[in-house]
Amino acid sequence: MSIQFSGLGSGLDFASWIEQLVAAKKTSTITPLETKKTELQNQSSALSTIKTSFSSLQSALKNFTSVITGTDNDIWGNTNITSSAEKYVSATSTSGLATGDIKISVEQLATNTVAQSTLNPGKTISEDTLYSQVGNNQSKGGTFSFYVDNKRYEIDIDRTKDTMGDIINKINDVSEGKVEAKIDADGKFEISSTGGEKISVGSFSDTSNFTSIMKLTDSTGTSVKSAYVQTSFLTNKAMSSEESGLSQTVTSGTIKVNGVEFEINENTSLQDLINKINTTEDAKVSAKYDTLTNKLVFTSKETGEFNISLEAEGTNFFDVFGLTKDGALADGSQTLGQNAILTVNGNKIVSSSNTVTSESTGINGLTINALKVTDGSGEDEVKEVTLSAKSDLTEVKSALKEFVDAYNKITNQIDEATAQDGYLKMDINMRSIQNELRNIVGSIVSDNGTFGMLAQIGISTGDAGLDVSNSATTLVFDEEAFDKAWAKDSNSVKNLVSGGYSGDKTGIFDQMLSKVENVLDPTNGMFAVKSESVSRLISTQEDRITRAYESLDSYEAQLTKQFQYMDEMISKLQQQYSSFIS
Repeated sequence: MSIQFSGLGSGLDFASWIEQLVAAKKTSTITPLETKKTELQNQSSALSTIKTSFSSLQSALKNFTSVITGTDNDIWGNTNITSSAEKYVSATSTSGLATGDIKISVEQLATNTVAQSTLNPGKTISEDTLYSQVGNNQSKGGTFSFYVDNKRYEIDIDRTKDTMGDIINKINDVSEGKVEAKIDADGKFEISSTGGEKISVGSFSDTSNFTSIMKLTDSTGTSVKSAYVQTSFLTNKAMSSEESGLSQTVTSGTIKVNGVEFEINENTSLQDLINKINTTEDAKVSAKYDTLTNKLVFTSKETGEFNISLEAEGTNFFDVFGLTKDGALADGSQTLGQNAILTVNGNKIVSSSNTVTSESTGINGLTINALKVTDGSGEDEVKEVTLSAKSDLTEVKSALKEFVDAYNKITNQIDEATAQDGYLKMDINMRSIQNELRNIVGSIVSDNGTFGMLAQIGISTGDAGLDVSNSATTLVFDEEAFDKAWAKDSNSVKNLVSGGYSGDKTGIFDQMLSKVENVLDPTNGMFAVKSESVSRLISTQEDRITRAYESLDSYEAQLTKQFQYMDEMISKLQQQYSSFIS
């Protein structure tokens, strides 16, 4: 309330008097209420903080109590697997893989199926063919040399002007009758000695690429012939046009590669089609046009003894490239991939992939990667690979540390909050829960084989083997003691911590989780009940503070009215006195 008043008539500082009286009233009535509200808010904050820590403890416990044996959810079942010959066989493991050694030999690796042209798609050459039209526009003019009985002969080739007939004439003329150059009935270029002399072609001094462009690799000693030759086929030109250089133009229609459709129209170039196939994952092939061999090649992305399915409707595309003939795969157009053949622990395994899973081997949790045949050849002389599976406790130890940290955090927070000067001073329920958790940590699980207490496996308030009493405060985790316990009796360790692993719920962490979940129950749990109670008290306190401020405003208004009346009376008396004197 903002009432302003000063003794205008009397000259006395009534406003200051009112302010001091109101402040005194506020200190005696409202300040205690606000102090109590702050205390309640601190209690609420403390409850929230400790509840969060209980949730962290709950998560840490569930790492062990939510175990499903033999699955990825079983951290106890984690294994670390090593190979005696990583270059030949590697492996990965998941939960559920039994420890021990696995013997593997690799007889055969899986390979990819390859489908490729059986026909040269370009036009065959003739004596009228310009040299510039040969070899996919890669031909280069300059000198070309050949040898007859080691005697060198050389001609000069003009790329843009010379035809194949011109080049033939130049070779025949310069050789002095010792060779005959010609194009045979199959369109292959050939140079033969006329007298049975030894003949070879090309030298490092040649400035043309005639030898490589003409693919002069088929040699008998007395003759050299092209492996094959065709005029330029331009992969970036529409396959329906004469400009492409195809021996037969491609008609419009639809092709299917492994069941995936691709359209071919009058504007489609081979490069366009290859790009579409290579960017379509479901086609399961990679496609390329090999300019060195002039072959269209499809390679399966997956290994195994499977055909690449090629179908066409309305288009002669596959026939032009010699991949199909009369609606069926062309003879020799596909080289089937092969399956991997392994022997695993004496059992022969056939797999379409070099990555062999438990579905094939029957070994749960194991994935084998076959990398090289173990035939004993080479400097390694590897005939068999041993995979060694050992328990991997990394995740278990990390989860145990997480539990210890979460438990210690709760213990410290409760000690601080319930201390004499804490926000939850002497809270009996909170201390009772703390003691119950301590009792569970120190409890004994009977009929559990070698180990019956957490202290025996390295989780205690000190050295492994010591008891944990109710007076204990924080826990420590001794990794060395845990490793020794695990090596001695791993099943006893697992069942002690999480009895659910063996089918019951007698494990120490199972017991603790049950208690923690009761405390965290959103309806009847301690935190839910206490938080609701504190929230009601805070709300009640806020109502009291509101009413107290309203009362304080009324008190200030009443004081102002009274002092204003007093001021008026004093003012009148002063006037009467002045009049009397005068």
